[in-house]
Amino acid sequence: MAARGDARTYPRCERVPYADEAGTHRTTVTAADIRAHYPFRLLLAFHLPGAELVYHSDETTGTMSLQLQQSNGSWARVPLAGDWLDTMTYGGSPGIWQQAEAAWKWWNDAGRPGQDQFGYVREPDGHVSVWHLTDGHRWNLRPV
Repeated sequence: MAARGDARTYPRCERVPYADEAGTHRTTVTAADIRAHYPFRLLLAFHLPGAELVYHSDETTGTMSLQLQQSNGSWARVPLAGDWLDTMTYGGSPGIWQQAEAAWKWWNDAGRPGQDQFGYVREPDGHVSVWHLTDGHRWNLRPV
């Protein structure tokens, strides 16, 4: 508790400011797709290690979206409701959402494998990787 005299506080992590909105384009991956499929969200973590998947509320319109964001300030989001469900808006590089679309394609082409179809290894040198047990496709992740 912060009211205690011996309480410790932890420094707040400074974040790079979000990039300004750069554009929009149609997408094959909607917020409903991401929310409905936990194994796909896991796969997103493999494709985008270090990225965060968060809910975003537009301060002006109140529109709720699902947003992928990276520590460099880049972000991409798709709305949870409304007329533009297949439209992605981004700031910084659109590459973050291109990777999400690539993950969606791979996951569908691989037969939508569940989380039990992946293996994980952490080597003594700190190297971490995950692989699809069926076809051996491997993703190298950053050390934790």
